Amino acid sequence: MESIPSGLSEQDVFQTYGMSGTWTTSGRAALAVILQHLINHGVNHVHLPAYLCGSILLPIKELGLTYSFYRVDHELAAYPESMEGSAVLLIHYFGWLNKSTTRIREEAAHESFHLIEDTTHAFLSDWQISSANSNLVFMTPRKFGPVPLGGWCSVDTEVEVASKETEAMVWQSVAARLVRGLYLDKQLASSDVETETFYLQALRAVELFLDHHPTYIGLPQIAFDIIAGLNWDDIAKRRRANWRCLHDLLDGQVDALLKSLPEDVVPLGYVISVQGRDRLRARLASQRIFCPVHWTLPNEVDPQVFPEAALLSNTCMTIPIDQRYDTDDMVRIAEVIKTEL
Repeated sequence: MESIPSGLSEQDVFQTYGMSGTWTTSGRAALAVILQHLINHGVNHVHLPAYLCGSILLPIKELGLTYSFYRVDHELAAYPESMEGSAVLLIHYFGWLNKSTTRIREEAAHESFHLIEDTTHAFLSDWQISSANSNLVFMTPRKFGPVPLGGWCSVDTEVEVASKETEAMVWQSVAARLVRGLYLDKQLASSDVETETFYLQALRAVELFLDHHPTYIGLPQIAFDIIAGLNWDDIAKRRRANWRCLHDLLDGQVDALLKSLPEDVVPLGYVISVQGRDRLRARLASQRIFCPVHWTLPNEVDPQVFPEAALLSNTCMTIPIDQRYDTDDMVRIAEVIKTEL
C-alpha cells in the first residue's frame, strides 16, 4: 500500500498521499501531536463525534483542551456544528470513509475551523485526500496487523528518543501476541484459562501504559521495523476476501451495518447490529470466536442526548475477518452464528 513504509531506516517522516508526517508511540500520541500543533495556533476546543473510543479523550484532557460532542446517525454519518477557531474530529468507521466526508472537508476549506481525520479504521483504505489538502490526519496500524506500538500523524515534529519503559512495552506486546497467536491457532481446540489469562493481562498492561502516557511520542526502532516489514498488500487482500465470503454466507441472516464493499475499502471487520449482542458474543466466545465491541461509550457521552450513538454502542459487534483466517474459517464462523442467532 502506498500509505505504508517499506524498507525504511528513518522512522520520523514518510510520505502518504503527498503528505509528510511523524511516527509516534500510538494513535493517542499521534492525536496529541496534532492537538499540540493546534494549541500553538490558538485552538482550545475540539468537537467530537458522540460515537467514539474513550481513548480519544485522553490526550485532549492531558493537554487541557475543552471538548463537546456532536451527533452520529445510525448510518455513521457525522453532523458536527463547527465553531470558529475550534477543531472538529471526523472518524472513518470500520474501513469506510465517513458518509459526511466530502461535505465536512468542503466546510473546513471555506470556514474557520480545523478538521482532524481519524483514519485508524481506514488505515489500508483510500483516504481520498489530495496533496493540496491541508487536513490533519492521524492513525495507528495496530488494528490491522501484529504491531506492538505505533501511530502516525500528518504533522512534522521533533521526536524524542523512546524511553526504556516504552521499549519494554514493545517486547511485552510482542510476547503476548505470539502466545495469543498460538492459543488461537485452529489446530489447538481446547481452552487454556492460564494461557488466556497471561496474554490478556499482558496486552492490557500495554494498553494501560498507553492510556497513562497519551502524549509520549517516541517510537522504538524495533516497532517501526515490524510495521515496515509486514506485507500490507497481502493483509488487505485477505481481509477483503474474508469480508466478501462472510457477507455472502450471512446474507439475509444478520443486519450488517455496512452492506457493500467498495473497491477502495479494506474492512476492519464484519460489523453487525443485533439485539442481545452480549449474549451472542458470549456464545461465540465459547466457540473460540472472539468479537470485539466498537465501542463502549465513555461516560462523558450522555446516551439520552445521543441515542443513536448509544444504540450503535449497545448493539454492534465486529466479527473477525482478518488475515489469520481463510475461507474455511469464514464458513465455520457463519455456521456458528446462524446456530446461535
